[in-house]
Amino acid sequence: RLTLQQLGDRSGVSASTIHKIENLQTVPTIAVLLKVAHGLARRPSELLAEVEAGDQIAILRRDDRPRAPLGQGGEIEHLIGAIPRSQLDLWRVRLESGIGVGMPGTEPWQFHGEVALLVEEGTIEAVVGEETYEMGRGDSMHFDSNVPHRWFASGGKPAMVLVSAILPDRIHSDLATRIARATVDAEDPYCLNA
Repeated sequence: RLTLQQLGDRSGVSASTIHKIENLQTVPTIAVLLKVAHGLARRPSELLAEVEAGDQIAILRRDDRPRAPLGQGGEIEHLIGAIPRSQLDLWRVRLESGIGVGMPGTEPWQFHGEVALLVEEGTIEAVVGEETYEMGRGDSMHFDSNVPHRWFASGGKPAMVLVSAILPDRIHSDLATRIARATVDAEDPYCLNA
């Protein structure tokens, strides 16, 4: 449950190198492997072990789903568990009217990955690039998140949206950390706009 930067600080290995190791883009030297193992408080042999088939399955029971309040109105619920090396994630997001991602008056979001939205209740306004889309119950959208984007509950009513995304590690780790922290400490609410 460490971010790449936190592990980098603990191990003395750059976050970019750790990212490349995690994504099988580079093979670490013995010296780097020892540093990363030390930063994780693990034996180097644990990092070299083959991934077991059981590790490729993550079951998250309904009653165990982490939930966190949104700082300005709403709630986010994490719907799937994580398997090693996965960047896919799934959430249910409840938003008060006018609340969402990259809200008007702030910079739109933009990152390497993909996002799929499915509106379960209410309506949202989604702006992807220069185009604006109104989406109602049952409507879905899939887009390349390299394009600047924002989306928020519209129509003066709350909205419920299923969000599936492939996120870069830095965003994935940050979201997981914030949700975990907010779940443990309700006084530290999670906010999508932070």
